Amino acid sequence: MLKAEGDRSQSSFLRQINPLLKIGVSIVFTSLALALRDLQALGLLVSCLLGLVLVSVRLQRKILIYSLISVAIFVGLSLAFQGVGHPIVSVLRIGAMLLPTPLLAGTTAPADLVRALQAVRLPNFMVLSLMLIWRFLPLMQQETRRIFEANQLRGIDLTCQPQHWFSGLLMPLLFRVVAYADDVTIGLETRGYDPAAPRSLYRSLSWQPRDTGFLMGAIGLLAIVSYVEWGR
Repeated sequence: MLKAEGDRSQSSFLRQINPLLKIGVSIVFTSLALALRDLQALGLLVSCLLGLVLVSVRLQRKILIYSLISVAIFVGLSLAFQGVGHPIVSVLRIGAMLLPTPLLAGTTAPADLVRALQAVRLPNFMVLSLMLIWRFLPLMQQETRRIFEANQLRGIDLTCQPQHWFSGLLMPLLFRVVAYADDVTIGLETRGYDPAAPRSLYRSLSWQPRDTGFLMGAIGLLAIVSYVEWGR
């Protein structure tokens, strides 16, 4: 069952889209969210992005619960001080700005990201830095979960005992970051990595018909949201 879910996730439509196109569309929609003021336009944009995230990205139930709790707290505090309209618009705008990030990260393989960055002629050292950051974030999430579980085995619940965060979470996580950096450095040196050496691509990026379909869909959504915001 788990294997079937993994195969389905790997074969999702967005995973096959040109990564450069996904990066460009994400930037456009994030910028659009800053300009939107109409509640219906923001709601339409957030609904489409959230639907894509739920369909294409496998999110943990705990993350969804924490996100809903955070949104509820923000809306409740805003309603208490600012009225009805403003907090909902603010929540929708924040959602429209943040949703493209997990959508892009969850549907782009690291190798595809490297090919996309090399295709735009970024310096090799910058490609390597961005790639390490891209891989660093999920690794730190895994390490944080392991640290929480290790503390629970010792009878310390960090979620209810913030006085133990420094010694029980921050210090072990800091040591793991240093160890991760050392492992990456040794790995690059033993493999003879040279940032000045020319690079070759095993599979170059190419424009496919599905990329055209995705672009037309993005333009259509952009046109509809713009009409709702300014056309009426």
